[in-house]
Amino acid sequence: MSSSIQIDGSLGEGGGQVLRIALSLSALFKIPIKINNIRAGRPKPGLAAQHLKGVELLRNMCNAEVQGAHIGSTDLEFKPSHSHADKNDTFFVDTGTAGCICLLAQVALPYALFLPRRDAVTLILKGGTNVPMGPHVEFLTEVFRPLLNKFGADFDFRVIKRGYYPKGGGEVHLYIKPVHTLKAVTLTDPGMPHKIFGWAYVTGLVPIKEAHKMANDVRSTLTEGLNKNNISVPPINIEVYKEDKSVATSNGTGINVICTTTSGCIIGGSGMSSGRPEIIPPGIQAANEILDTILARSCVDKHMQDQLIILMALAKGLSRINLGNKTLTCHTQTAIEVAEMILSEFGLHFKLCENKDAGGDTLYSLECEGCGYENKIMR
Repeated sequence: MSSSIQIDGSLGEGGGQVLRIALSLSALFKIPIKINNIRAGRPKPGLAAQHLKGVELLRNMCNAEVQGAHIGSTDLEFKPSHSHADKNDTFFVDTGTAGCICLLAQVALPYALFLPRRDAVTLILKGGTNVPMGPHVEFLTEVFRPLLNKFGADFDFRVIKRGYYPKGGGEVHLYIKPVHTLKAVTLTDPGMPHKIFGWAYVTGLVPIKEAHKMANDVRSTLTEGLNKNNISVPPINIEVYKEDKSVATSNGTGINVICTTTSGCIIGGSGMSSGRPEIIPPGIQAANEILDTILARSCVDKHMQDQLIILMALAKGLSRINLGNKTLTCHTQTAIEVAEMILSEFGLHFKLCENKDAGGDTLYSLECEGCGYENKIMR
């Protein structure tokens, strides 16, 4: 395809989601794109450091021609080459800020899965591992990774150093094994809570008692919420610790909670201090995110919803995900709209299905017949 697809970056919530999925699909399918109004819905529109570094990382991986790649740019042209980075199996990017490392991974990981080589691809990502307004590194490794496994792909990782807001300075290495195809996934049974675990931490000068408070808030909130709804409370194990100064120097607190279910579903919840009094304490926020997904009878949490879109679009076969009584998030709707726009010639279409349960409540599921993208060297 020689002509570019024009994409309005103000779609949906007008954030970085449009940019990330558009770049990934452009690189994979060799479809040139032009994005305008980038991050039009944000207080500071245009490319921030994190988004710019994501563009540069993918540019280097697929030998793309790029115009408009600078801080504050609201217009970007991305034209991927039909050749890949020559024999390079390690790619490095440093935001120089607390830019979210996991959002960098969202841009590059799908492309890395299909690089035409058999050896693992290494991504060295520097920035923020645990920051507001983005997935924590624990979500990437403990929630996203097991769900990626269900699609038939995997990665190993090392957290070299943690980076917290506002200083950043974290470093994560991802080791991604290329695959031939992704397989379709069916997640229709949410199951019941089987095990809940997580980590509550403090850094810098913050006393360890704050970590204990977050852990206690998780236990009490989940126990009360599950009992109230006549759901058996599984074992809840929250590890409490203070980060070593060699790992993190800035002051901060945070918590990540994971819930596995009897049917093999994995959901996550997180919270962290911004340095100011929170309306909802971090521990209660993390617990409520877990509880909300359980009570909705969804197979995935709201943060995982939109990250599944590109995997479902690339997979071979019909994927079906049960969302319970929760409909699509704005991020998910945006990801779907961009994916269908870029892959229209492949007939890509997502379908939101509605059904009634025995009590008359509306339940939703999301379906997609994937494109069956193939890495021919891996046959």
